[in-house]
Amino acid sequence: MCYSAIMRPGRTKTTSFSLDERTLKNLKALAARRHRGNVSALLAEVASREVKFAAAEAFFKKYGLPPLDDEAIRRIEAEWRGETPAKKTRRRVA
Repeated sequence: MCYSAIMRPGRTKTTSFSLDERTLKNLKALAARRHRGNVSALLAEVASREVKFAAAEAFFKKYGLPPLDDEAIRRIEAEWRGETPAKKTRRRVA
């Protein structure tokens, strides 16, 4: 299946993606929740995030740092969304 949209002439380019039915359904559902149904806006958000990850990976490689693991990525994304991390509870030592 292909999805294409025309948005603000002159500011965007029209393209299409071939997706299986399940992926397209999931993208549309996510776009409905996050971008009032605008799949193009969702894909732009995803692309922007990937560009940031690629820049971070290049920075880490340049300075000999290990790549981000899945937990680090989750923490960074939570910070971008403005979420506060769950506080750790302390256990009393007997």
